[in-house]
Amino acid sequence: MPEREYLSLYLHIPFCRSRCNYCDFNTYAGMESYLQDYVEALTKELRLASTMAAEAFVVRSIYFGGGTPTIIPADAFEKILSDVRKNYTLTDDVEITTEANPVCLPADYLARLKCCGINRLSMGMQSADETELKLLGRRHTLEDVAQSMENARQAGIAQINLDLMFGIPGQPLNAFQQSIEKALAFSPQHLSVYSLTVEEGTPLERMLREGSLPAIDEDASADMYDWVMETLPKRGFNQYEISNWAAGADFRCRHNMQYWHYRPYLGFGAGAHSYFNHQRWANVATIPGYLKKMEKSEKWQKGKPPASSEIIRLAPIDEIQEFMMMGLRLVDDGINEDEFLERFGKSLTEVYGKEINLLVEQELLERVNSAGQQVIRLTQRGRMLGNQVFMQFMQD
Repeated sequence: MPEREYLSLYLHIPFCRSRCNYCDFNTYAGMESYLQDYVEALTKELRLASTMAAEAFVVRSIYFGGGTPTIIPADAFEKILSDVRKNYTLTDDVEITTEANPVCLPADYLARLKCCGINRLSMGMQSADETELKLLGRRHTLEDVAQSMENARQAGIAQINLDLMFGIPGQPLNAFQQSIEKALAFSPQHLSVYSLTVEEGTPLERMLREGSLPAIDEDASADMYDWVMETLPKRGFNQYEISNWAAGADFRCRHNMQYWHYRPYLGFGAGAHSYFNHQRWANVATIPGYLKKMEKSEKWQKGKPPASSEIIRLAPIDEIQEFMMMGLRLVDDGINEDEFLERFGKSLTEVYGKEINLLVEQELLERVNSAGQQVIRLTQRGRMLGNQVFMQFMQD
């Protein structure tokens, strides 16, 4: 029997107690009455998908995203993960992450999550500044983060990521630096540091448009990113992706590595996305719409996922472009030329030689020999101008 390929599972929990001012994710506040039916539909979708995925794949990561996954009771996590284990083969060291809001993460709740398999927590700290948290619409305090970190450690959850943001309206460099320092003082194993993206239709976008908030200073944002790239390695955190740092290779987020290496993943729940068997699809976004789809579904038809609202069959050039865009986010690994040839049957130079040469001349990409393998990857300047680089590989 051939060796089975790795697969990752994403489980979307769209419930929130309130939406943050910047949030454009598929989340819903005040809809907890649907929770029990939603968990039933989610586990049904997992079971149906296993009929076409379980034999050829082994699951190496599971990720609960949202929304606020920790809004659901511990017994819901237990039910979902029990069903996963019944229907899929998991690696012995499977990574199981849940996103979490620092508000109200009791030690006994986290202990139950640990017992059912959760071994990694990704907590939305975002900032250590009270004014910035209020501007973002976050309800937690720095003290909540400290207590949740302590509770997670008491529960035995050994891997903790903290999310932080820069480029917040009115945010000075020193405030961002203080947030990073306070995050480091909690001794996490991983940091995700993102530039705030202003999405159309959000309260944040409206406040900026109406002038009730100062415009985002792009130069200041660039200074913040430059500072964090210089500072975190000195504090023991290796940057392995444009926005992610780990305190050692063992603490890299395995689930996200699956995305960045453009390997298959299945998404379950309202609005979840999947990439599998040369197809991309998204599930219907609304909770009632998702429940209705799953109520009618009794099997997973080939090429027709039961809860999908849109299915895209990818042409070879589509997969090549997406492989480049995802892989170049990995600042160490980059794009391996041998892997590209093996996967697509063409050399990297044959497909993108002109674009690569131009970007190398502009000092946005570099060619390196890594462990005997030829790799192209972003320079430090290229990391700051990543979107400009990616666009070169998205031309028809």
